Amino acid sequence: MRGFERSQDIYHGGVTTNRQALIEKLIVSLQLNVPEREPLGSYGLSAEEIAAAVKRVFLRNSVFPPHARSWKPGETVFEGFFLLKRPQGKDRDAWQRSHPIKPTELVESGSTVYDDLDEAVSGVIQRE
Repeated sequence: MRGFERSQDIYHGGVTTNRQALIEKLIVSLQLNVPEREPLGSYGLSAEEIAAAVKRVFLRNSVFPPHARSWKPGETVFEGFFLLKRPQGKDRDAWQRSHPIKPTELVESGSTVYDDLDEAVSGVIQRE
């Protein structure tokens, strides 16, 4: 479990349980090594556990996934759905797609504004 202890420090400052830390690492990095997967068991994760982890990461970073960002000219487009905290306090999910051979060119984008964070989290999980 030494590798897990290191990853917990990187991903999960205030998480209270190893299971929560592992789920957060999984939803951010999209992978776990074999020793990290063992404590999660073979039955899979519940939608509630995933939603709670997305919400915790979003509340810590004001964006989920943490490396997502709205496109700016000259930058590589982050592709897919993500959550952003709006200045007015409402949350929104957004999506972006780049040109197939020009990753710094935005060709499509959209967003939805939510009054409720749980609805926003659910929307991103369903879409992504």
